[in-house]
Amino acid sequence: MNRTIGAMLPRALLALLLAGMLSACAGLGRSDRPATVEARSEVPPALQQHGDDDVQIAAYTPPAEPQYARPQPKRAVSVLTRKAEDQRRSGDFDGAAQSLERALRIAPDDPTLWHALAKVRLDQQKHHLVVQMAAKSNALAHPQDASLRSANWRLIARARRAQGDISGARDAQRRADALN
Repeated sequence: MNRTIGAMLPRALLALLLAGMLSACAGLGRSDRPATVEARSEVPPALQQHGDDDVQIAAYTPPAEPQYARPQPKRAVSVLTRKAEDQRRSGDFDGAAQSLERALRIAPDDPTLWHALAKVRLDQQKHHLVVQMAAKSNALAHPQDASLRSANWRLIARARRAQGDISGARDAQRRADALN
């Protein structure tokens, strides 16, 4: 007899559990009232009414193409970048290069730092480095960051022109113009 009760106990518990779950589901009825719909009295701004029955829809204007927003650099990088720009404006190109190189040790994948260093190298008349740094900046730049990529191509054009590579400078300038 103990065996029979022992065998039936798991089945009874399962049946009780299922009955409890079904009764809980049955309690979710449709007694809630449906949501009310409000009638709007205003005419949307895109619609203009002329006369009683005549409705005209305003012309479609496509949304402006979103501008790429560069990520904000770390605080240390921002401080070093400002310091480098101040040094560059005062003519301390070596100091500016050192500040930017320190910033690049913190954020080596920041294309704006590579661009800033390329500008300093242009001021130092190290044209072969300008081309390398601007190309590195272009390689790291987001594809939608056309303004940075265009500025890099203009730096490359100036450096190539200074090196006497006129056709290379023209090609770089064409690429810069195509991004604008």
